[in-house]
Amino acid sequence: MMQHRGIVGAPIATESKDGFRDRMRRITGSMLDEGALVTLNCRINGGKAPWFALRVWTGRERTVEKTLEEMGVRSLVPMRKGPDYRRRGRIIEGSMMPVIHGYVLVQILGQPEYLTGLQGVEHAIDVLGGCENPRRLSDKEVNRFNALACGGRYDFERRVEIVLTAGDRVLITDGPFYDMKAIVVTPSSKGYGDVVVSTSMMGREVPVTVPLASLEKL
Repeated sequence: MMQHRGIVGAPIATESKDGFRDRMRRITGSMLDEGALVTLNCRINGGKAPWFALRVWTGRERTVEKTLEEMGVRSLVPMRKGPDYRRRGRIIEGSMMPVIHGYVLVQILGQPEYLTGLQGVEHAIDVLGGCENPRRLSDKEVNRFNALACGGRYDFERRVEIVLTAGDRVLITDGPFYDMKAIVVTPSSKGYGDVVVSTSMMGREVPVTVPLASLEKL
């Protein structure tokens, strides 16, 4: 018991073996389970639930995707062939890697409580655009993006007929930042590979690394 200026009580949860992190994980799981079921019903009844981009720790994209799928939440990390390595005259084929590092696409109804639940998943950071006004992607756009990835459009070594320099204004044509304007920060001088761009969101500049093939010069 603790006493302070006439108030008598006990610290919350100090007598429970259930820690704060465990409780939050359980609440998060319940929210996602509910959101997944509602989303599934929406798809079965002919509706198209929107997709959202969940920002995660780079290198943990597939781990988060697997965790969400185990919870019954439909998620997707479009993949591409990474850069080839050249050693002692030999070319070592590049391994598969996410098209855009640090993001997992998630299909779930857009209620703030469900989106907040996504942030409780291990290795997740936040929802692109925020839980109150998140950036939405249509089912059609996500399917198109994934089909292009599977077809090799974003493979690191694939050459693209576009020349960009730092400061150029571009349009992002695919992926989580679909149809958003951006400024080139670090261009690719080789005609292939990735480009670092900066786009404005919620009053601040957001840097993102995207394939050269997903940009259109304005």
